[in-house]
Amino acid sequence: MSMTVLLLILLLSVVTLLVGISVLALLLYRPTWCAPVAGALGAMTFLATVVGLLVAVTRS
Repeated sequence: MSMTVLLLILLLSVVTLLVGISVLALLLYRPTWCAPVAGALGAMTFLATVVGLLVAVTRS
């Protein structure tokens, strides 16, 4: 694997972990925001999946 792919994987992992920790903290602080935050988290997960698939397809 090239260094660019490894850096992209690392970046996606770090961003996903940071967003996950932020969402957990937000939901513990404001439980009434569950629905909007769940939608935003789902959208972020979908976009990360699409980017990962695009990278995998273009690199092969």
